[in-house]
Amino acid sequence: MTAEWDLLANATLHEIEEFAANLLPSYAHDYYASGARDEQTFRGNLAGWGRWWLVPRMLNDVSKVSLNTSVLGNAISVPLIVAPMAAQRMAHPLGELATARAAAAAGTAMIVSTSTTTPIEEIGAVPGLTFFYQLYPWSDHDATIAMVERAIAAGAKAIVLTVDVTIDIDPKRRPRGGLVTPDWVTYPMHHEGARVLLTLDWAYFKRLRDQVKVPIVVKGILHPDDARRAIDAGADAIDVSNHGGRTLDGAIPTAEALPEVVEAVDGRVEVLVDGGIRRGVDILRALALGARAVVVGRPFLWGLAVGGEAGSRRIFSILSSELEQDAAMAGVSDIRAVPRDLVRMSRLGLVPELR
Repeated sequence: MTAEWDLLANATLHEIEEFAANLLPSYAHDYYASGARDEQTFRGNLAGWGRWWLVPRMLNDVSKVSLNTSVLGNAISVPLIVAPMAAQRMAHPLGELATARAAAAAGTAMIVSTSTTTPIEEIGAVPGLTFFYQLYPWSDHDATIAMVERAIAAGAKAIVLTVDVTIDIDPKRRPRGGLVTPDWVTYPMHHEGARVLLTLDWAYFKRLRDQVKVPIVVKGILHPDDARRAIDAGADAIDVSNHGGRTLDGAIPTAEALPEVVEAVDGRVEVLVDGGIRRGVDILRALALGARAVVVGRPFLWGLAVGGEAGSRRIFSILSSELEQDAAMAGVSDIRAVPRDLVRMSRLGLVPELR
C-alpha cells in the first residue's frame, strides 16, 4: 500500500476520486467518470439526494444500530451492493476479482457486468461472495441463454437485466470518439461476433423469464407504469436507475423517481436504486424512500484505482460507518425499518454541495 494511500485513511469519497483521477490513464478515467452529453442527469443524480431533508426522531434507543438486511433472500451485512461496471482491469490489474474480494469481506453483494474483464468462474470462486449477473442480451438468443447459464453455474444468484440501452450510439461526453480499449483488456463473457440486442420489449422479457430459473431484476426503470408492467411480466425486483447518467441526458434523477416507483410497486417486489449515492446519509434517504438497498458504482472504481482490494474495502468502510452514525443520529436502530416520514422534500431548492 502506497504512502499516498496511507494519507487518505480519513479521506472522503470525493478526495479518493480526485486522487484516482491523477493515477488513472486518461482513457480509463474519462470512460469511468463521464456522463452523457451535457451531463445534466449525471449531475442531477448527485444533487438529487440533497433535496431530501432528514426529520430525525429523538429518545429512541440507538445504542446499537443494525445494518443487516437481505436482497432477494440473500443476507447482506449492509444495504449496499456494488454496481455492474465494465472493464475494471483498466483501474487495477486484479479488476473485478479485487472488487469481489472486497464485497465478500464486507459481507454484501456484487453485480458483475456482462463486460467483466475477469472470467465469471474466478469471481464465483471468491469465498463468501454473493453475486448477481448483469445482462446485456445478445442478438443471438441462444448465445444469451448460454451466457446466463454460465453465470448461474458459476454461482450467480440472480440476473440483472439492463433495459435502458436502446441505441447503438455511445452518448458519453468523454472520451470523444469512444473508448479505446488497450489490447490487453479482454471480455471473457462476450460472445464472438454477437451484438447487443437493442430491440428489447415486454415479449422478450417474458421469453427470458420463462427460460431463466433464478430471480430477475429489471434495471433501468424510472416510470411507475414500467415498474408495474415489469412485475406483471414476472420481475422479482426493480432497480430504479438511469444508467448513472450515461445514456439519456435529461432523464429524471433517481432520487426523484424512486418514491413514485416504490408507490407503484406497493410492496410486491423489492426495489433497489442507484445513481449519485456518495454518503451514508444518501443510503439512509434511499431506505426511507422505500429502497431495499442501494447500488453504488463509480466510488468503487476510484478505490480500486487507488488501492486495489484495500481501496475497495475502504469505500465499503466509509459508507457503512457513515450510514451507522447517521442512522443513530436520526433515531433509527434498524435499517430494515427506516420510516418514510424520516425524509421530507426540501422547499428551499438544492443545497450547495460541500465535500
